[in-house]
Amino acid sequence: MNYDLVGIGNALVDIEVQVEDAFIEKHSLTKGGMQLFTAEEQQRILNDLSGKPTKICSGGSAANTVHGASVLGSSAYYLGRVADDNYGQHYSKDMKVCGVGFPGPGAESNGTGTCVVLITPDTERTMLTHLGVSSSLHSDNVDETIVRNARVAYIEGYMWTGDETRDAALKMAEIAKMDKIPVAFTLSDAFVVNSFKEGLVDFIRWNVNILFCNEVEALAMTDTDDVESAFEILRGMADTVFMTLGSKGAWVGNNVLKTKESIGVFPITPVDTTGAGDLYAAGALHGMINDYSLKESGILGSYCAAQVVTHLGARMPVHSHTDEKKILAEYEKIENNGG
Repeated sequence: MNYDLVGIGNALVDIEVQVEDAFIEKHSLTKGGMQLFTAEEQQRILNDLSGKPTKICSGGSAANTVHGASVLGSSAYYLGRVADDNYGQHYSKDMKVCGVGFPGPGAESNGTGTCVVLITPDTERTMLTHLGVSSSLHSDNVDETIVRNARVAYIEGYMWTGDETRDAALKMAEIAKMDKIPVAFTLSDAFVVNSFKEGLVDFIRWNVNILFCNEVEALAMTDTDDVESAFEILRGMADTVFMTLGSKGAWVGNNVLKTKESIGVFPITPVDTTGAGDLYAAGALHGMINDYSLKESGILGSYCAAQVVTHLGARMPVHSHTDEKKILAEYEKIENNGG
């Protein structure tokens, strides 16, 4: 089967909990970022959260993007590893229900990766990740036929946190590049950028056609404290750059066309920012796959990002409509009203 979008990343089940800022401070956590935890460290945090309501949902950065693109109507496949345990079965069923191709659980009887997502009253999310078997994804798991029959290949920066996962990502990019398939890449987190900057710079310059990042990641990547300068530097590294700016919207630019477009936000009441960047990428990639302009693609991304932050979880809520024309018309109305 041919797919519009094939993504690769760490397959994780999110365990979402709402906490006060004092909880973040008590455990000396880096608010708003991602930290790698052992299973034991993660369990200690969960023990301290005993009694608080939790929401269990499938996650993983690239998985959220692939899932979102599928909801919009793009055919999609996701390369990731889960174990044959309760979390892994939940994950596989979720992918199947939304129509995303997925290899399914591996032979391991336990060890599906999990991410404890702590959501503070300001809707910011702090992620404590135990990669589990997702970190054993390796280059042999990359199905060349699936990649070669895709229209876009999508890779998450979190793959750089492990040697085997990075090699798998590099193989996918190599296959795509050989067949002139656009490679899209997200920086994922400032932690990833700060830890693997040198390798990422080379990877982006030589392999990436479409780059996604937020302003914090962009500043870290370019060693500057000026967002506009960071955007211009990144635009010189990849053909197309989408940079999200939180409540200030986003910029999209193309290095070949020498364009830069500003994209506003859809007004919503935020609940949880988990997955906002992932869903922005979903909308933008769906737009590009369907030959919308860069600005229109960015608007679709903005809509998806707005929708996902209205509820707990990193997947599009069921009430979201997926008619691109209606979304673009809604945005035009917002702009005309000075929104």
